[in-house]
Amino acid sequence: MQAKHIGSEAHSAQAVIYGGVIYLPAIVSDEDSSTAGDQTSSILRSIDHHLEANGTSKRRMLSVTIYCADSRLFEEVNARWDAWVPWHDPPACTFLVGRLAGPRKRVAIQVTAAL
Repeated sequence: MQAKHIGSEAHSAQAVIYGGVIYLPAIVSDEDSSTAGDQTSSILRSIDHHLEANGTSKRRMLSVTIYCADSRLFEEVNARWDAWVPWHDPPACTFLVGRLAGPRKRVAIQVTAAL
């Protein structure tokens, strides 16, 4: 079985499919000047798009890692996450604090989902 790389760029694919699973890289928002909540909503829309484009949905998420630039942002991020995530089928979720790809990037979310 061979991995399928989708939208490969120099540093990362937009997605990799292998063994009935899709792996998305950590996605950040293009909206640098917005709040952590607004960035989260933008990222969740992007995740929906990537999953649907590859024949799956958020209901088939297996694991998620949410990165925040500051632990004080988790409440704001969690409010958007909780409103979006399927409450009856939540993925295994890890929340981490870390330095992101730019000073105005507040949130990044990485998803693994079944096809």
